[in-house]
Amino acid sequence: MGNQVVIFGLGQEEYGMPIEIVREITRLGDIRPIPKAPDCVKGLINLRGSAIPLIDLHVRFGVEKNRTVAKDAEAAKEDFALITEVNGDLVGFAVDQVREVRILDNIAPPPPLVTAPFIGGIVNLPDRIIMVLIPDRILAKDELEGIAKLV
Repeated sequence: MGNQVVIFGLGQEEYGMPIEIVREITRLGDIRPIPKAPDCVKGLINLRGSAIPLIDLHVRFGVEKNRTVAKDAEAAKEDFALITEVNGDLVGFAVDQVREVRILDNIAPPPPLVTAPFIGGIVNLPDRIIMVLIPDRILAKDELEGIAKLV
């Protein structure tokens, strides 16, 4: 039996995140910036009275958005956040779109030249490739601790 993952789009690429760590999928609303936060930290979002740090995966992965600058503010309202549990804390990951929840079979280890620690596997489908992420490895331990201090 395969692994159930949430598949989402980020720029031109597709990624998957194990569904067991995704607590919620929500549309992005107001984002409050955090002074002196790392570039990949977009800010805080309010989720039913809790302040959740939001990580911009575009910045973290160096992936460009598929939008024009003039439409960014309006288009950002169409973005989603995957609310996940990372090392026991809730963290939101900003993504362009959530495409589907799917069971993926045959998740292969990443090729030797793919050295990003957060890529846990690759699924080669007939029409696309999906990179399966390990959320606990998207941010380094010291970055997680730094974000916890900012919140």
